Amino acid sequence: MMTAKTRNRMIAGGAAALSLLTVSPAAFSQNIVQRHPTIAGIGAGVATHHMLKKSAARKKAMHQKLNFAERHPTLSGIAAGVATHHIIKKTTPHH
Repeated sequence: MMTAKTRNRMIAGGAAALSLLTVSPAAFSQNIVQRHPTIAGIGAGVATHHMLKKSAARKKAMHQKLNFAERHPTLSGIAAGVATHHIIKKTTPHH
């Protein structure tokens, strides 16, 4: 049985793994992430934002101190998305 927590972890992990896929310069065809780096960056940013919001909520409920990313999940999500987009664009071979 898959709980919501497991499903969210799988989605976040899948988005992170998908955003890091690259193809060697010798290969000719591009995968979906390389063809759509903006959408992949948005997906990585949204997943990061969602994970940080959940993490902050759990820590706050346990009266633990939040780190910078947990205090600013939107900024961190945007940064993750921009970084993902940049890495995909930088490592994708152009024909």
